[in-house]
Amino acid sequence: MQLPLAVSLPDDETFASFEAGENSGLADFLSALSQSGSRWRDNTAFSSLDNSPLAGVGITGAAGRGKSHLLYAVCHQLAFHQTRHIYLNLREYADWTPVIFDGLERLPYVCLDNIDAIAGIDEWEEALFHFINRVVDNHTSIFIWTSSIGPNHPAFKLPDLRSRLSWGITWQLAGLTDNERLNVLKKRAAQRGMRFSEQALAFLLTHCDRDLPALLAMLDRLDTRSLQEQKKLSVAMIKRELEKE
Repeated sequence: MQLPLAVSLPDDETFASFEAGENSGLADFLSALSQSGSRWRDNTAFSSLDNSPLAGVGITGAAGRGKSHLLYAVCHQLAFHQTRHIYLNLREYADWTPVIFDGLERLPYVCLDNIDAIAGIDEWEEALFHFINRVVDNHTSIFIWTSSIGPNHPAFKLPDLRSRLSWGITWQLAGLTDNERLNVLKKRAAQRGMRFSEQALAFLLTHCDRDLPALLAMLDRLDTRSLQEQKKLSVAMIKRELEKE
């Protein structure tokens, strides 16, 4: 089994920093699962997963809802508990060949991000289908995946792949409210050691793209500007940054 080089995941995208909102059930489930490591079957809380044809957890939902964040959080916790696992972002599939799936079923946890990136690509769909079959046959690995589309979406051309993806447990992430987005901004700003006013973050939320990744990208830019100007984040600073767009 030849594994790709290890990737560096965002340090600040953990369960502690995840603004769960209506998704607290999924976050709690994944946190407990990854804490259990290879002994998850000993916990009756996961009996539904153990009784499924596929020990798989799918996380679906629109962009910006935290799918990758949750997968990063799982991987961080698995690493902390020294549980063997792999993370692959299938948006990077062009850098690999489908044989990358070969042997992954021997790992306790396989985390595949953005599997919809290979939807409609015959050789990749077939390789993923065969990988899932091996996970089912070996009964040793947990397969956790994310996608912006559900397992039965027709973008996945291979009917058998749609069927296999549906064998596990699938959760659809709910969107965040404005107050929950504001909480995310506050947490991230505090993690970066940024000085800010409540009015500034509220202004950022109402005058920028409400998509969470876009808001966090803007916060990164403002962090740089704040350091350059040696000033705390303010409404005036946000306005100056927006003028650059």
